Amino acid sequence: MIPRVGPVSARLVILPLLLSALGHQPSAIGFDVPDDMVMIPAGEFFMGTPDDGVSFDDERPQRKVYVSSFAIDRHEVTNARYQQFVDATGHPAPSHLKPEFSLWVHGAPFPGSERHPVINVSWEDAVAYCRWQGKRLPTEAEWEKAARGTDGRRYPWGNDWDIVKSNSASYWAGRTIEFKDGEEWKAFWITGEGARISHERGLKGEVLTLPVGSFPDGAGPYGLVDMAGNVSEWVQDWYEPYSYLNAPLSDPQGPNGQLLKVVRGGSWLKPARNLRTSDRDYGYPTDRASGIGFRCAKDGW
Repeated sequence: MIPRVGPVSARLVILPLLLSALGHQPSAIGFDVPDDMVMIPAGEFFMGTPDDGVSFDDERPQRKVYVSSFAIDRHEVTNARYQQFVDATGHPAPSHLKPEFSLWVHGAPFPGSERHPVINVSWEDAVAYCRWQGKRLPTEAEWEKAARGTDGRRYPWGNDWDIVKSNSASYWAGRTIEFKDGEEWKAFWITGEGARISHERGLKGEVLTLPVGSFPDGAGPYGLVDMAGNVSEWVQDWYEPYSYLNAPLSDPQGPNGQLLKVVRGGSWLKPARNLRTSDRDYGYPTDRASGIGFRCAKDGW
């Protein structure tokens, strides 16, 4: 995963687009929603963020976007569920170039990590799992609506930052953590306080994921958990920094990119700024980082 600690480029001075999509009818639900998924109703929501001094350039302009109904997993895919996929299909197990960062050993999850979100999976791995489940990755717009609802809230739980409502760098440090650049990130996680915490409290002395649903008070408006923190999540879309300037206002599918895929939600490695519902991160589709997992979605009609 490519660390994100600053704006993509100099800020743009632009007017928000106030156009809204017209003439939509509620989408019909064409399947029974299982207990581990949540149906998100069709309708508009505020996607992105105005220039508020906190948001990044690629989150702007804020727009009102229509999204058809869809279902999405209540929590991130766990190691236990991913093992079912690996055992049933022969798909390669999660891996990392540095074995100490992998929570899988000899083709099975590290003991005690079964309910933790799966990590060290590429975008292609996530797509393959979702297809095996008869699902797909959510679009970036679907993911953001599921995380923040229709009121434009900054975090899944509301507008005020709280270090005890998500698994992030701030949670482990016991205070709000922000990084002004990549050097500060490295100073915390590679040689500093974060490195000490992960060695003392992390799985295998490295990884600070927690069982899914460990922060019920951090749930979003639709009841989804871990939409901020724990692991960042692959979504369907290609990443382009200024795609919001001309993106469709109805069921956007993302730009025709070629290099990077969008990652959403922030992870245990991230500062507070990156856990906002509108924050956009990105990675190469082949990345198998220790802070990226996923959840699946399904059409609602």
